[in-house]
Formats: sequence, structure tokens, C-alpha cells
Amino acid sequence: MATTSCDVAIVGAGLGGCFLALLLRRRGQRVVVIEQGPSIPSAGADFLKPPGLRVLARHGLAELVERHGLRRDLIRYYHDGEPIRECRFPDGGFLIRPYRELVELIYACCAMEGVEFCFDAAIERVEREGDRIELLTLSDGSRLRADVVVGADGTKSAIRRALDIDQVAMPYDRLLMRVATVPLSASVAQLNRLYFSSGGWLAYLYPLDRDQARVFVGLPPEQDDAVFGGGGASLVDLLRGFVSDSTDAFGSLPAAAWHPIKVSSLRVGAYHKGNAALLGSAAFACHPMTGMGMSYTLYDAEILADVISAAGGDQALLDKLLQARYEPRRQAHRQLIDYGDALATTFHDRRAYLRAFRADLHIYGDEAAPRTTPALQPI
Repeated sequence: MATTSCDVAIVGAGLGGCFLALLLRRRGQRVVVIEQGPSIPSAGADFLKPPGLRVLARHGLAELVERHGLRRDLIRYYHDGEPIRECRFPDGGFLIRPYRELVELIYACCAMEGVEFCFDAAIERVEREGDRIELLTLSDGSRLRADVVVGADGTKSAIRRALDIDQVAMPYDRLLMRVATVPLSASVAQLNRLYFSSGGWLAYLYPLDRDQARVFVGLPPEQDDAVFGGGGASLVDLLRGFVSDSTDAFGSLPAAAWHPIKVSSLRVGAYHKGNAALLGSAAFACHPMTGMGMSYTLYDAEILADVISAAGGDQALLDKLLQARYEPRRQAHRQLIDYGDALATTFHDRRAYLRAFRADLHIYGDEAAPRTTPALQPI
């Protein structure tokens, strides 16, 4: 089969991959996006915090993604049924939009700009010459040669493996997460509420749109079979012990379809090698309690687009710019991962959790936070 060429090959058609493809195509690059699934991925976070929204605004996409999303400006936190803190988001707050809808919007923009997509195309083989990736062979036998390769293909990244970049993954073994989509109740429509218990449980309830809500439940793994495996324990009865202001949602929970979610942190030894770079959860993964993963990925994609465009096909300059401008993102990600670790290991202890909680990271991420903003309020 013939070999085709492009300026940039992006492996993974999630939010980071599609957004990077759009930015590069707008700058005249020929971009091919390779996705192993039959369509864009559907699994991902539903939140865009202010830093991510500002990235989209810089590229004329804010109005598009906000058109049918929900804006919220407050999250209330509870421990053993008692409200303990509120986190308020200034400047219009954050956006709730189902992940697949968000990616579909960016994908549609890519299609209009002429980005090429290859679906049902897993990476079969990666051929290297030194640190440089020379050729990608896909599962259908086709071959692709690219000046730059970006692995945006998740925590099990084929590109990261091919580059022999070290990784350290840490599963959150003491907290098993499950999620369900249920009809929207009045309390959930009113406010995002996150509940913790001293027994090691959590529950997060928030509106997904004007008709549906998302419910996350985290529990000690030794209790999962009794609750979700037909062992006899009642989920609602257990939630009543620490969920106080969202009880009108309980009626829909027994019939809900609950899906398990594997949650781990991920740290890698480098974000680039030769003519290849990593993006999104191929580069880092933090606990979803931080709520910042998508916003950081959008900003990372923006930096990558600047670097790749500035290099202009000069491989030596590309490596130099990636080292100078993209590798420093590891420090920001490391701080976020550490913060997620702190939240995940302290939420059962009210005082420890409040000591660990940082409103600046929840709201501004690694942007400079105004010193005068009273974001975290006692109840």
C-alpha cells in the first residue's frame, strides 16, 4: 500500500487532538488525525473551567461551545451531610457540556477547515530512526510519514510506548468510582453539590443539560459488590447517611445504569522526543476532583500549535522549542497531580480536606489568581 505524507500526524481524536488539529490547520499545516475507534471518543469530563474557556475564546470558539451549555458559578461542599465550604467562580463561572458534544463541535470545525481524519485506524507499527519517528503503519496496512507526530491517544498511548518514555501510573485503589445519568431533579438543577463522608464515600450531583443530571459515586472497593453487584446493600440507604440537600434525586438512582470508571494519576518522564510530543492524558492524568484536566489540555495544545508552527519543519528548531516551551508544562501538571492526590486521600477527613483544598487551583489552575478574589467561603 502506498505511503502518504503530511506535516503533522495526531494520534487520538479526543478534545486535545481535535483542538490541536484545528489550530494547526488554520496555520496552513496539513494535518491527519488517526483514531482507533469508529468515531470521536465519548468518554471524558463534562466541565470546562475558566482557563479552558479563555483558551477557546482566544480562537473564536467560546460562543460556539457555550451556545447549548450550562453556566454555573458555585460548587458547595459537604461532609457527613453538613455544608462546609463554597467555591465561587468569577467572570461567568464554568461551563457544563457533555464531553462528546464538546468534541463534536471542535471536530466539525476541523472538518470545515480540511483536517483529514482516519477512523478505525489503530497504530500497528512505529518505525524510528534514532529519536525521530519516521513512519506510522496503521491497522489497515496504510502508511503515513509525518514531519511531526503528536500522541494524544490516552493513558495507554502507543506513541509514548514507541518513544520509550517512562511512565508512573498510580491507581486510586481506595476509591472506586461509578457514574450514572439520571433525570434532573430540582435540587440538582439549583446547585452543584459535592458530598463526602467520613466512611470514605463521595457523591457529586450536577446538571448535564435541562433534562438530565450526572451522578458520580465513589466508595471503598470492598463495598462495591454489596451495593452494585446485587449483594443486598441499598445505595440510597447508604447515601442518606451523608447526602442531605439532594434527596429528591434518590428516586431515580435504583433504576439507573451505573458504569465503573478507572481513576489513576499518570506522570511521564518527558513530554517530547525528537519530532514527537505527547498531549492530554498521554502526557499526564490527575484525579477528576481537580476539575482542571480539560482546561490544561487545551492550553497545552495551544502551546504545541505555536511551537510546531514556529519550527516550520526545522527539526532541530522543533526539538529546541519543545524543550524550552513545552517541557516546562510538566511542572504545572505535577502540581495539579499532587493536588489531586491530596484531595483524594483526605476527603474522608473534614479538617485535612479543608487544609488541602486550594481554591486558586480549582478556579485559575496555573494562571495567576487575583489576590483579592474571595473564592472559597466558609458556610
